[in-house]
Amino acid sequence: MKEYGGYLPLELPRKEEYFSFCEEKELLRLNCGRSTFFCAAKAAKARKIFVPYLNCANSTDPFDAAGIPYEFYRLDEDLTPRDIAPGEEDAVLWINYYGNAGEKQKQKVFETYKTVIVDNCHAFFSKPVMRDGVYNCYSTRKFFGVADGAYLIGKNLPSFSLEESFSAEDTLFILKTIELGTNALYAENLKNEQRVAQTVAKMSKLTRRILSSVDYSEIQKIRFQNFCRLHRQLESLNEFAVNAETKTHMYYPLLVTNDTLRTHLVENRIYTPTWWRHVPDLCGNEGIESRLSRYMLMIPMDQRYNESDMDDIVTIIRRFI
Repeated sequence: MKEYGGYLPLELPRKEEYFSFCEEKELLRLNCGRSTFFCAAKAAKARKIFVPYLNCANSTDPFDAAGIPYEFYRLDEDLTPRDIAPGEEDAVLWINYYGNAGEKQKQKVFETYKTVIVDNCHAFFSKPVMRDGVYNCYSTRKFFGVADGAYLIGKNLPSFSLEESFSAEDTLFILKTIELGTNALYAENLKNEQRVAQTVAKMSKLTRRILSSVDYSEIQKIRFQNFCRLHRQLESLNEFAVNAETKTHMYYPLLVTNDTLRTHLVENRIYTPTWWRHVPDLCGNEGIESRLSRYMLMIPMDQRYNESDMDDIVTIIRRFI
């Protein structure tokens, strides 16, 4: 029976999830990005998966868990696959790096390969491609304050018998950040990252409820305003071809051939994630993969900040350079 009375729970607005336009058979709510790759590989019934060298160190764990072999590939300068020839039963994992991929890049990938697992974990607001053989993967934790959460979107997804996550206790560190700040709870965040990576599971009820309260249009608006503010002032320094039209970036991608700028930013309390330092060990020091893993800086521009904050970041960067 339904409960009546008692104390009041946490108050959250009642809106809709961002992907509420998808039919239930087109959407799986999962606990993390790795789970979306596992389920996508199973749904695709892939014989082998082609995986980019430029990726996180444990990017192949879901395919190991699924018992599917994989092969690494290099990237062209436009960050699309280079020199691979998948068989009819093979799949290609392609990353929408930094949320920067434009329609030309996407069209090139989807017209070339029959089965594509699209990693949109850097691009939550990127529209899913609804075509047979395309599996769209999204992570919520990279864009919103939740302890778990991811979406797999595709046509006629099979059903999976999965346990449901329970995240109430593990969401406590997010509540604490309101009073203590994110840096004070960084170790707790890492602990949570390890927790959600251990199992393939459904999204928790708490996370789904939180995601149903988010003002997505306002968040996307703020992020894009901050992005534009940074891009106008940093474009002349940036060695990366930023696509200012996508409105889907996770961070502002700033490529500067300088080994000490990252340290300077940290000293000024600007924390940029260090991604994929292991890549040169896999594929050598030549090529776009090695350069991006060494020099690409992810400049914060999310909904916590305003244009004045972006000006402060720009001042610190430009003075140093």
